[in-house]
Amino acid sequence: MRKSDVFPTKYLSAGDLAGKPHVLEITRAPLETLKPNGSEQAKIVLYFRDAKKSLPLNKTNFDAVADCAGTDETDNWPGVRVEVFPTTTEMQGKTVACIRIRKPRELPLAPSKAPAAPPPSIDDEIPF
Repeated sequence: MRKSDVFPTKYLSAGDLAGKPHVLEITRAPLETLKPNGSEQAKIVLYFRDAKKSLPLNKTNFDAVADCAGTDETDNWPGVRVEVFPTTTEMQGKTVACIRIRKPRELPLAPSKAPAAPPPSIDDEIPF
C-alpha cells in the first residue's frame, strides 16, 4: 500500500504523477487562502479538466504557467495546456520530491514523403 493511499490529500503531489509527465488543461486559477502548518497563505490554485486534485502554485510554478499562457493574468489561464512533471528540489537542506510545470512538448512532425521522381522521358532526341 502506498503512502498516498493511507494519507490521501486534496492537492496534487509528485507521487500522484507516478514518475511520468502529464499534460493537463487548466479550467480555473482562483486565489485561495490555504492554511499549511496553521498559518494562512494566499495562493493561486490550479484546477484541471478531468482531474480530481488541484495544484497550489509557488512562485516558480506560477512563472512557468505564465510562460505557458503568455501572460501572468490568471483570468486568462483557463484553456491553457501545461505539462506537469515530477522532479526534486532542495528544501531546508533536504532533497524532496516536487512538481514542476513546463510547456507541453511538441510532438515531432511525421516525416514528409519525398516527392516522387518525374517519370523518365521517352523523348528519343539526343541533346547534343
